[in-house]
Amino acid sequence: MHYQFDGNPEPLVFHAPQKFFDCLQQRIATVGKKKRLPNSTAVFVRKDALPIGSFTKYTWHITNIIHVKQIFDTPTILLDITRSFVENRDGSYSAYDSPKSQNEGVAETYRKTLSRPLIRPFELKTYLKVGNMAPDQKDPTPFIIEWIPMILPLSRIGELRIRFEYGHQRNGQMEQRQPLLLADDTIAIESVVL
Repeated sequence: MHYQFDGNPEPLVFHAPQKFFDCLQQRIATVGKKKRLPNSTAVFVRKDALPIGSFTKYTWHITNIIHVKQIFDTPTILLDITRSFVENRDGSYSAYDSPKSQNEGVAETYRKTLSRPLIRPFELKTYLKVGNMAPDQKDPTPFIIEWIPMILPLSRIGELRIRFEYGHQRNGQMEQRQPLLLADDTIAIESVVL
């Protein structure tokens, strides 16, 4: 998730052993005691790319951000559902980690008045879009996990695809990013604050 891009990335594609996916599927099924079944199952024939053959694709649509965190959080690495950025002078963006240390207490001590907030840089954030993101949204935005087992049957390797969307905020206001096609066939990103 990067502030500079439109929020609709290509799916992440991994080749993973069946045992890895079995562990991931247990995490997907953490909601209840029963094993969660996929939202859809499709059989397709692949003729245009290797490996050629008939495969089954299982798809799960996760529409709760807390469930996504439960699936991907580990004791050593936590899933970041938001990221902060600062705008550079050249118009690019760099990731920003806010210092949360004892310096915040010092700033509070030397504040002139309690009624005025401290001056902070622009808040530029990206956030993972999962579920209903607006009051008038009818269908929730899903976090999609697709699994195609036995792409390489001898080594028991399958294909794992992860599809997601992310949004942008500037100073707490949601931005709508739209790619624009310029005259020289390059793409620029136009942002509109909602």
